[in-house]
Order: sequence, then structure tokens, then C-alpha cells
Amino acid sequence: MNEELLSIGEFAAQTGLSAKMLRSYAASGALVPAAVDELTGYRYYARDQIAQARTVGLLRGAQIPVAEIAEFLDHPTEQQLTAWRTALDDEYAHRRAALGAVRGALLAQASPSAGGRRTDERTISMASVLRAATATDQGPVRETNQDVALADGILYAISDGFGPGGDQASRIAVEVLAAAFAAAPDRDGLIGAVQQANEQVFAHVSASGTSSGATLTLVAVFGDDQGGPMAINIGDSPLNRIRDGVMRQLTDDHSVSGELVTAGELTREEARFHPHRHLLTRALGIGPNIRPDLFDLDCRPGDRLLISSDGLFAGAADADIAAAASDAEPQAAAQRLVDVANAAGGSDNTTVIVIDIG
Repeated sequence: MNEELLSIGEFAAQTGLSAKMLRSYAASGALVPAAVDELTGYRYYARDQIAQARTVGLLRGAQIPVAEIAEFLDHPTEQQLTAWRTALDDEYAHRRAALGAVRGALLAQASPSAGGRRTDERTISMASVLRAATATDQGPVRETNQDVALADGILYAISDGFGPGGDQASRIAVEVLAAAFAAAPDRDGLIGAVQQANEQVFAHVSASGTSSGATLTLVAVFGDDQGGPMAINIGDSPLNRIRDGVMRQLTDDHSVSGELVTAGELTREEARFHPHRHLLTRALGIGPNIRPDLFDLDCRPGDRLLISSDGLFAGAADADIAAAASDAEPQAAAQRLVDVANAAGGSDNTTVIVIDIG
């Protein structure tokens, strides 16, 4: 076989497109293999198709139909790119306006819950079922705060941006998550909302040309009629549960060191100081498709849930974190946790959400 040809596996590895995606694009004429083995049907691609494949991936990340991509590749023009950008901006603006109108109508019918300080803390009560509070601080080292927290009804989430433009990536993630979940506030809608968040972050990263992205960890406190509480995470922003004074991490960190912990080759304490602890293996925005972890939450009255960015655990000892998290009032606990992180050096932004299950 010509050495300038790549097997579909090699081509997939170099372009970030799965073999399944490549076959789908070939069927639509958007990315046709350079050769096919007539005996086995195995596909081969030319090395000079790599750039074209990456263009296809970026356009699909922007939700451009495959048929339109095929036409564009034959006759690429700046006018077509502008037309797509305008159409996407109009669609997104229309959807946000519609969701905003619905949310405004719902808020007008319900009495608002009491709130703490807007910039750093917010407390939410839900008919004695939940008490929750948030706190955030950029810390003494970082120049900006790339963390964004969401505490809205039954949905609680933290997105921790990274890289140049990480603050925009985390903001986009949370805004898209909130809007999409408001339109479909059930389990399937939540999963779809996370996928949409990745699509929009990936589109932003691709358009800006920056090496950025964001983590996302969330809890949705569904009622028993909807299957009970559920969590989703991608990245290394941990979710912990405190039960009977014992704190336990419920999520796996999607990082090189985190995977070594999962494999039993490192303890969590050792992973905190591993040289590759900052290398994420999964996150929003690093590809058109994601594999978040989804799981049901084992919750009972008296449990406290703690979502945080990884900055909380960057320097503070687990014992100090557990002690701060034990404060009876969620708002006081949230602020103490941020103070503990900063007192331990504050090498990163720190954002926490404390949720009490009533």
C-alpha cells in the first residue's frame, strides 16, 4: 500500500474524527476515502486530506449539515461562512429570547427565594427540601476568575475554565446548560443540555483558535417521580458527599493522575501532587463529542453535597476542608471553604456549592 495513504484508524487518530464519523461523512460525500480495499472494504485516506477532515469536524461542531459541508468543500467561500455565522447567531438569539420569556413568566408566578451577596454567595431554599449556597473567589494568585457557578431551582453546577479564554468557555457552558435544561427539565433534557454545552464551547474554541475549554460537574435534584437526584461530570471538578461527618468523593477525576487513582495505582492524596495532575483526559470543548460520567446519587435526609472547582483541593488538607464544610449553615460553610483554600495558598480560583438534602 502506498505509504502516503493512511488506514482509517490512523486517519481517525490524526484528525480526531472516529471511524464511524468518517464513514458517515463519506456516505454524504463530505469526505470520501482516497482508496478502498476491494477485498475487505477497508478504507484509506490520503495524508493531504487531514486538513480537510479537520475542517469538516469544525463545521460539524458548529452544527452545519453534512450536505452543506460537502458543497462548501467543493467551492469554499467567505460568503458562505458569513451566512452560516449569521444564521447560527439568529437562531441562538431567538431561542434565548423564547426561554427568557418563559422563565420570566414562571418567576412572575412564584415567590423568589432569599439570596445572599450576588458576587460571592447565593442561598437558595426549596420548601425545606433543599438548602444551598455558593461562594467563589479568584484567589490571591490568579488574575481572573475562570469559574462559573449555577444554582437555579433543582440544578446546581460548576464549570471551571482553562487555557486562554477559559472564562468565556465556562460562561458559555453554564449559560447553554441552563437555557437548554429550562426548555427540557427532565433527565433526557439534562443529558442533552450537557451535549449542547459541549457543542457551543467546542464551536467557540474552534472559532477563536484558542486552546481552551472547561470542566463541568452538576447535580440535578429530581423528585422520586423522575428517578431521584442525578449527577453528571466531565473534567476534574469534584462532587463530594458528607454523611455522618465523613466526606467521600463521588466523581472520578478525568485527568492523567485521576485515571491512575481509578486504576488503583495512586491514592487520592498522591494524585494531588502528581506531576501530571493538571492534564485533563476529558473536558468540554476539546472535541465535538464527549463522554461524561452520569450516575444516580445516593442521597438521604441529612446528607450534604459539595460541588467545587479543583482549586478547593489544590493546597488545603482534606481534614481542613471537611471541618469547614461541617458548618451548620450552608452559606457559612461555603464561605469558610473558600477561606480555607485561600489560606492554603489560593493557587487557583475556588468555587463551591453546598447543598443540604432535607
